[in-house]
Amino acid sequence: MNIKYAVLKIFLITFLPQLALSQVIFQTFDMIVSNPAGVVAAMNKYQSSPTGQQGSASVSLRQYIANGESKATHQILVTYPSADDMGSDLARNAASSDWANFLVEMNEVAEVEFEGVGQILAMGGDANSSALTSPNQTQIYYQMSVSDPAVYASAWSDFTAANAENGAVSYLSGVIVGGANPSTHVVSNVFDSPVEAVSNQPQNYNGWDTFMQRVQNIRTVEARAMTQTIATWAAE
Repeated sequence: MNIKYAVLKIFLITFLPQLALSQVIFQTFDMIVSNPAGVVAAMNKYQSSPTGQQGSASVSLRQYIANGESKATHQILVTYPSADDMGSDLARNAASSDWANFLVEMNEVAEVEFEGVGQILAMGGDANSSALTSPNQTQIYYQMSVSDPAVYASAWSDFTAANAENGAVSYLSGVIVGGANPSTHVVSNVFDSPVEAVSNQPQNYNGWDTFMQRVQNIRTVEARAMTQTIATWAAE
């Protein structure tokens, strides 16, 4: 898929706990990257351009550590304060030569494998965790089909609250558009590093058995993935 015709997208999550999360919209690109340095250079150039500096979004570039059968090597996550902000940014980009040049440069070094759009519903756990500002921040994603969102959200909220003192951080998001993937929700658990991520599996957290009893009949895990943040660009 040519990135020029990709409409920014979704899948998960992490960023800006100070925002009113119920308004936060995100887009995500899963990318097959042939030149990682070229991707960073293109993103740096666009973000420092006049158009990029006017944008409201925060952008994160992540490398996949594990991604199942997907061929994607990297993920770009674009997080907007609101749907209106996303609309304004997309309209600005559509008329911008800075954006057109960015698409040309990205086409030379990467291919889009997947797109999606979603909304962050809630943050759970420790809002002051060092993982939120770690230079080695790592995420584990659980893509799920949920038949009773209210029951799942309640169980997830109780489970993450029970582990806040352990420094656990988790985001719950709803999938608005996700292609053929049947997932309706995504949970993103955030860690200081890959070592912390693999050493702190949810099965070892307080209240895991109770959580599983509450959700085992209402959710199916469709896929899992693990990423590490390479670079971020915050809105001015």
